[in-house]
Amino acid sequence: MLIDMTHTITPEISVCPGDPAPVLSRGSTITKDGCRTTQLTLCSHTGTHMDAPAHLLRDGRSLDEMPMSQFSGRATALDVTSAGPVITAEFLRAHHDDIYCADYVLFSTGWESRWGTEGYLEDTFPVPDEEAAHYLASCGLKGVGTDALSVDRLGGPPTVHTILMKADAVILENLCLEKVRGRRDFLFFALPMKFQNADGAPIRAFAELREKFEGERRRR
Repeated sequence: MLIDMTHTITPEISVCPGDPAPVLSRGSTITKDGCRTTQLTLCSHTGTHMDAPAHLLRDGRSLDEMPMSQFSGRATALDVTSAGPVITAEFLRAHHDDIYCADYVLFSTGWESRWGTEGYLEDTFPVPDEEAAHYLASCGLKGVGTDALSVDRLGGPPTVHTILMKADAVILENLCLEKVRGRRDFLFFALPMKFQNADGAPIRAFAELREKFEGERRRR
């Protein structure tokens, strides 16, 4: 079974404060031109998207420089709705077996339920602290994701981003995780738009759930 984990890009989509709203305007029409096209104008970090190390690091890789293997793997979706505003290293160590078996760790904060409202922009969603970020970086992950706007506080320095990017991990934001919350092991795909020097890009993210898959544990 495949589960879509991506918000649809619309002109009304929630965007990070300071980013422009996307514009979807009519290009050609079937009546006039014999085909339908849409002209898109959007930030590379619009909607459900992926941050490349090049987003913040001078020598970081861009998404178009990364191998395709970076964009898929096994994932665990940790329920952090009750973790409070800070996800601690202690909390993560309590889930060590699930994290160590994963390529991607995804934080289900509950913010998905606020999508499309002013409440989604409230900067109180759970984020890892610095120690937790170092723990994640030590696990050799391909990426870390969240159903909120960011893995860092919006009003502070991008500490978590920087720590993870230095470990060559990608960061995924604005995911749809409600249907996989609490799943310990599933196949995850996050396919970014490919363009030159991509510091980030909208992605089509989805999960593949297989019967008895979680019983077939393996370590990276």
